[in-house]
Amino acid sequence: MTTIPRQSQHLLVTQAGDEIVLHDPRSETVHVLNPTAALVWNLCDGRHTLEDAEQAIRARFAVPSDRDVLADVRDLLAALTERGLLETEEALR
Repeated sequence: MTTIPRQSQHLLVTQAGDEIVLHDPRSETVHVLNPTAALVWNLCDGRHTLEDAEQAIRARFAVPSDRDVLADVRDLLAALTERGLLETEEALR
């Protein structure tokens, strides 16, 4: 099974330079994503896997080879999901 994250549809999304601002009108909260989180957010389209996000981060940023980027992606997506900003689907691969 592979997790396929997807952005929640009720959010208002604004690009602010390298960052993304998410406004959740249901909870009246605002979340600011730094450039790394914004890169992952943009891949949360229901088609890209966590592994795709890991590869994108490694391609764009200077990341030490021993860094567990996949764990970082999982942590970020868990936090976004907990806040109601993402939905996930399980897909067979």
